[in-house]
Amino acid sequence: MINLKEPITIQPPNYKDENNKIVSPNPIELDVLDVIYIDNPTDRQYYIVIKHIPNHTLLFEKEEYDQYPNITKEQAQERFFEITKGDVQHFLQNTFPRTLEDDPYGPGTILASMFSAIGIKSTPTCSCRRHALEMNKNGIEWCENNLDTICGWLKQECEKRKIPYVDTVARMVVNRAINKAKKYKDELQNEEG
Repeated sequence: MINLKEPITIQPPNYKDENNKIVSPNPIELDVLDVIYIDNPTDRQYYIVIKHIPNHTLLFEKEEYDQYPNITKEQAQERFFEITKGDVQHFLQNTFPRTLEDDPYGPGTILASMFSAIGIKSTPTCSCRRHALEMNKNGIEWCENNLDTICGWLKQECEKRKIPYVDTVARMVVNRAINKAKKYKDELQNEEG
């Protein structure tokens, strides 16, 4: 267990259920972290796994691991707080993978929805979801300035799926997704302002 100075709240990402409805999981409230300490001498790593958190947290590896031949729980906890830079909540929140459902009005989510509506869906082996998340993360302006990159992604995916690629159509669809994202952003700002 790692005791926290103050309770924290972590919000797991939204996701779509089997009925294609967006689900917002309940927040996780923690005042202590339920931790498993793992020493992996073969790979020269020491990390912790925290209950409710999807990824492990690497604390020591390689040369740094070698400097501490017998890492104690106290040293591990001290290192954990050092890595989190005093903001455990923010650090742990960022361990959750981003989802398209987190940003329903992002240009990548909109583009993915447009393709899904005509039967072209993301598969476990394609890079569509990763690229859509990258579009959301980088934002509208980045998408406008990197239209060639986005269309290149589409062309690669079309080639893999043996779907004809037409550059003018791809540009039109991507621009439509970007414009829809702009419209949603403007509407949200008007509601807030």
